[in-house]
Amino acid sequence: MNQNQHSDVQSDAGLNTSPAFDAVCNALHEIVSEGIDVHRCLASKALGRIGTSNSVPTLITALLDEDEDVRSDAAEALHLLGDPQACDQLFENLLGDPCTEVKLAAIRTLAKLQDRRVIPSLRRLVAGRDEEIIWDEAEFYASGWDDWVDVQIAAVKALAELGVAEAVPDIVSALQDENSQDMAEVAFRALARMGPDGIDALAGYLELNDVRLRRRAASVLATIEGNGAPEAFAKALIDPSEEVRLAALKARSGCDPRDPALAGSLSDADPGVRAEAALLIGRFHSETLYRLLDDLSPKVRTASILAFAGVEEFDLQEQLIDRLLLVLDSSAAEVAAAAASTLSAIAPDAAFEQLITQFGDAQRSAKVRRAALRGLTAKGGKQVVQSLVDTINDDNRQIRLETMTALAKLAGGDGQGSDIARTALLDALGGAHDPEELEVDEMAAVDSADAETEPDGDESEHSEDAVETIATSTLDSILSDAPGVGSAAGLPEAGVELTDNDMERLALARSVVGKKKIAISQDVVRHQDIRRYAARVLGDLSGDDLASALADALELEDRDTRLAAADSLARIGARTGQLSQDISQKLLDGLSSEDRDLKVLLVRALAACDDEQATQRLRELLGNSDSFVRSEAVKALCRRQIVGTEIHELLQDPDPAVRMSAAEAIAQSGEKGTIPRLVDFALSFEGYHGRQTARLLRNLDATQASATFLRILDDPEQKRVWSVVIGALEELNQKQTEVWQH
Repeated sequence: MNQNQHSDVQSDAGLNTSPAFDAVCNALHEIVSEGIDVHRCLASKALGRIGTSNSVPTLITALLDEDEDVRSDAAEALHLLGDPQACDQLFENLLGDPCTEVKLAAIRTLAKLQDRRVIPSLRRLVAGRDEEIIWDEAEFYASGWDDWVDVQIAAVKALAELGVAEAVPDIVSALQDENSQDMAEVAFRALARMGPDGIDALAGYLELNDVRLRRRAASVLATIEGNGAPEAFAKALIDPSEEVRLAALKARSGCDPRDPALAGSLSDADPGVRAEAALLIGRFHSETLYRLLDDLSPKVRTASILAFAGVEEFDLQEQLIDRLLLVLDSSAAEVAAAAASTLSAIAPDAAFEQLITQFGDAQRSAKVRRAALRGLTAKGGKQVVQSLVDTINDDNRQIRLETMTALAKLAGGDGQGSDIARTALLDALGGAHDPEELEVDEMAAVDSADAETEPDGDESEHSEDAVETIATSTLDSILSDAPGVGSAAGLPEAGVELTDNDMERLALARSVVGKKKIAISQDVVRHQDIRRYAARVLGDLSGDDLASALADALELEDRDTRLAAADSLARIGARTGQLSQDISQKLLDGLSSEDRDLKVLLVRALAACDDEQATQRLRELLGNSDSFVRSEAVKALCRRQIVGTEIHELLQDPDPAVRMSAAEAIAQSGEKGTIPRLVDFALSFEGYHGRQTARLLRNLDATQASATFLRILDDPEQKRVWSVVIGALEELNQKQTEVWQH
């Protein structure tokens, strides 16, 4: 191949190819032609992904391979390449190849290439098993699965792609066949692409009594412009079933929410349809939307209020605001919450005082308070911050957490009150909301009293005395509470001796004190909850004082707070790139914990500590017995750009995640000898990391890596790893726009 031809291949491949590219393609061609079946399959796939037209002749020949898997992979590769040269042989395979996967790939490719000679065969396939086509009868009797079912779907899609209006009656007949599969979704989408005839067929389904079919037809008609579709779709908007009307509304609003035909949905008889219409198209019909504020349905009123947040201009803006302010005091939580949300969007200043009031009212619905909180957070300012600070200790957990999230957002900005918000969160972490000692004693006393006076379920029935009354000698004595049962059951008067198994089960019954209960949700102690969440949201901020406070929190008794603090320090370190030596020491002290989760987070944070002691400790952790800790230590050293022989050795670690972390670190280091080392790693562990490693190599030097892998293909002694090599070459040379799905 001359240089100009090579340039054409490069353009065809869609990537900046390497000088080894020609050799890679040639090697794969040879494997497809002469390799063992497994390698032929892999090489065919690789050629399809690499995407050069020079591979088409080789793949066409592979369509005649004795192995059906090779033929199937070659057909899929030709579909990716989409070259007309393959049409003749693909058509032959459709008719004469018994393999279903080959037929399916042939149908898709021929339709993609607009080869119209396949149309008669496709129409016959829609109707049933075409006798002119060869099928794998043995597979049908072996598995019980009729492969024509899959082929029929593919044929319908192909006819749509080819735009064969003459096939509309064939598809309609297939849909009407009571013994056929349910392919309405596929068939309706196909009919939509077949011009006026297809539209007429779809419109006909709107006249049926089957709501499911009417709904599907309406959803498809809603997406079509012209060819009579709008007229047919208009019938769907007045269908007797609200399901059909709603489906039509949703589908059409997704395509053109300004379509005038949808306006009638705002006056639909069903409140669910009216509410959905208000949300989907109400912003384009502000006057009608305003009238819906008086709708009898709370759901419609709520939707209308929310929709006004998207209205750009409205002549009655002042009247709207006044109405929403009145609604904000409504006892209906959903409607009031909607009013708070919309007021926050369109009139935050006018509604400010009421939003403050609603948010601070502990008796108000949490929905209303949360909506008000979102508006206040968007506005910001010192008064807002102070209101949030006063609510950190709220009884409602959701309000507490969203309040602290809002404070973190405001603390990270430069608006008024940011310092107050920051200080409040630091105080919360420091225990400002912990109960006083007297409160703690009172809480403990209440818990103790509850434990004494409220037995668990039917405990009295299983008390120690009750257990002692269970007989252990005969079944008759167990049934003593029901006289006559033994004789009625035909049991001997002397009773029945219990076996050792019976005795063991009765012994187990003694240990059952009461019914076992599983808590629906974990009990949360308020002051601990505040500390934990403060530790979490502080990770979104920066500052030495803040990092120091989080480091101090690592010594608290509460595990969740320690975990949150460690995670926040790790996030701060990743964002700022550096944590002080004092903090480094506290992180190192925390590593003595046996808590694996905490240790992993601490190691992650140590990546931002550049002192020698931290570096030495990270190196030591590479030998830790816990694979999660080892992996995190590798990543931490990599971020510190410390990649030495100790990390190279981890390429042989027993844990796959540790090995891959080491490979990624080595790749990022870019040190001399990286390519050969990673190639060897790709082949190790039976190629477990082959493709992942090839992606790393592609970003380093695809040319050198490809050449190295090609040398392995030239060595028959290494044939056992050729499968890995073929996959790696594919990753190194495929189109950059392709994403391999694993």
